[in-house]
Amino acid sequence: MATHNRPYTNTRHRRRHFPYLPALPLLLLLSTTNYNHYAHAQTSPGPTPVSGPAFARTSTRLYILGGNPINGNNGPPLTQFYSLDLTIPWNNTTPAWTELSAGPAQAIFPATFSLDQTKMIVFHLQAPTNASRYDVNTGVWTPSSAVLPGSNFQGIGAVTDTNTGLVYMTAGYTTRMRDSLDVYNFVTDSATKTAMPGPDKVLPARAYYGNVWSKYRKSILYFGGYNIANQPIVGGNVVTELVTATQNWNTLTTSGPVPPMRADHCMTTNEDGTMMVVFGGRSTDPVPNGQKNPYLGDVYILNTITLTWTQGNPGEPRIYAACTVSNNQLIVWGGTDSNDLVAPAKVLVYNLTSASWISTFTPKTTTSETGTDDSHVSAGAIAGGVVAGVAVLCACVLFYIFRRRRHSRTLVCTISDNEDTNDNQSKPAASPKTREDEELQRLRVQLQNQQEQLDLQRRLLVLQQQQQHLQTPLQQSHISLPPQQPQVYHDPSSGYQQPVYYSLAPMTSQAYSGQSDLNQSYVDSTPGSNPQALVNHLVPMPMPPIGVPSSSPLATIVATKPIVIAAPASKLTLAPAGVRHDSNYWEERPPGNPHAIITP
Repeated sequence: MATHNRPYTNTRHRRRHFPYLPALPLLLLLSTTNYNHYAHAQTSPGPTPVSGPAFARTSTRLYILGGNPINGNNGPPLTQFYSLDLTIPWNNTTPAWTELSAGPAQAIFPATFSLDQTKMIVFHLQAPTNASRYDVNTGVWTPSSAVLPGSNFQGIGAVTDTNTGLVYMTAGYTTRMRDSLDVYNFVTDSATKTAMPGPDKVLPARAYYGNVWSKYRKSILYFGGYNIANQPIVGGNVVTELVTATQNWNTLTTSGPVPPMRADHCMTTNEDGTMMVVFGGRSTDPVPNGQKNPYLGDVYILNTITLTWTQGNPGEPRIYAACTVSNNQLIVWGGTDSNDLVAPAKVLVYNLTSASWISTFTPKTTTSETGTDDSHVSAGAIAGGVVAGVAVLCACVLFYIFRRRRHSRTLVCTISDNEDTNDNQSKPAASPKTREDEELQRLRVQLQNQQEQLDLQRRLLVLQQQQQHLQTPLQQSHISLPPQQPQVYHDPSSGYQQPVYYSLAPMTSQAYSGQSDLNQSYVDSTPGSNPQALVNHLVPMPMPPIGVPSSSPLATIVATKPIVIAAPASKLTLAPAGVRHDSNYWEERPPGNPHAIITP
C-alpha cells in the first residue's frame, strides 16, 4: 500500500522536551547537597546541659547562651551559644539544635531581642563590659556601650516592649541600690533610669522574679521573687502590671488557683500574649529551720484576658531553666533538678491544650509571627529544600518519560492534506515553522467563521426584538378597543343635531291591537323646526304606557300606510300598535309573515 512510504516523525516533540535533560543532574546534585546539610543539622550535637543560661526568643527560634555546667552553680560558666528550631518537628531527645558563634561566659543573666529581631543583648557581664550584643545577620558579638554600675547583681529580668522597642529592667543595673527601673535603647545603645515605686507600693524592690511582655495587654507582667534582702515576701504571690505607655503600676485581681509564692522560676507567654505560663522554681514559703525550700515542677497558666489561673499537670522540678511557648506547647530546657544536679539534655515539652507532657514538638503549619532569623540555614528550610528538590526531580523525569512514550506511539504525519494518497514517492516533510503557520491560519479562519456566526445570530436577535416591539401595540389596541358606538346622523343644515339611533323592527305574528305592543315612544322632527327643541328618536326607548286622549290629533291613524308625525320634544306620543320600525322609514307588515316584502 502507498501508506507504507509516508514519512512520519516525532522529532519535533523530542526536540521540545530534550532541553530539560541537562538540568536533571543539576537538580539531583542540589537535592543531594541539601539532604546532606539537613542530615548534618539533625545529627549535630546539642549544647552541654547547664543551669541558669540566658535565653531569648524570636519568631522561629529559641536562643540559649552560657550557663553553669557544674552542680550547685559553683563552676565556671560556658560560652556556648545555640538556637533551637521551632519551625520543624523534632523529638525531645534529639532536638533541632544549631550551634552559633560563642558568646560571653555567664550564668543566671537576662537576654532579650530588639524589635526587628536582628540583635540580641545580654546583661550582667563581668567588668569592663556590662552588656554585649549579637547581630543575627552577621553572627558577630560586639560589646555594648551602655554604662551599668550595678551589673554585678543577679536575678534581674529584661523584657522588650514590642510597641516601642525599648528594653525594661526592673530593679536594674544603673544604680547599686536596686531601686531604679532601667530602660535600654537598641538604637542609641544606651540605658537610662526612672524611679521605682517605694517599698509601700505595689512592687517593692525584688530579685529573682519572673517578667514577661504581654502583647495582648501591652504591658509587663511580674510574678514571684525575693525582696531586696533576698528574703521571702509574705503574700507576694500576686501579678503586678506595668503599663509602659503610661508608666502606671497596678496589681491585677485574678481568680482561680493562684500559684504559691516562688523564685528562680521560669515564666513566658504565648505569641499573642493572651496566656502567661509559670513553671517550676523554688518555693519561698516559710519552712522549718535547717530544711531546704523544695524545688517545684508545677505548671500554672494565667489567661490574660479573663485574669483566671488554671493549674496544669506537674513535671520534673527545675530551677534556673530556659523556657518558651510555641504553638501552644511549653518548651523547657536546662536548669537544676531537685537533687541539685544539672538537668539532662532532654527537652521537656508540655502540651497546654491537652495538659500533658509529650515527647514530640509540633510546629505551626502556618505562622503569623514576623521577624528575621539568624544567617545560618535552618533545618526547616533545609528539609523544605530537600522535599522540593526531590519532588521537582521526580516530576521532571516522569513527565519526560510520559511524553516520550506517548509520542512514540502517536507518530506525526508530515505530508500535506493536498498530497495524493496513492503516490508512493516520499515527499519532504514540511518544516515545523510551516506547520505552525498553517495551524495558526486554520485557527484564524475558525475564529473568523465563529465571529461571523455570532454576528448573524446577534442581528437575528435584534430583528426579533424589533418585531416584538411592533406587534405589542397592535395586540394592545385589539384588547383595549372600546365598544363600537352606533352611527350618528347629523343634519347638515345646522351645527348640531341630536343623534339618530337605528334599530331593527320587532317581529311578531299578533294582530293589530290598537296599542303599541312594545310600550315605547317614537319621536321625530318636522322639517324646518328647531333641531335643538326636538329629539329625533328612531331607536325604541323603554317608557311606561301612556294613554292617548280621543281628542288628540294623533288618535286618527291611517292603517293603510304609516306616517311620521313631528311633535315637540316635550310632547311625546306613542306609535300606534302594529306599526313597525325598520331602518329610517315606517312600514307595515302583514300579520303572520314578518319577512314579507311590501310593494309600494
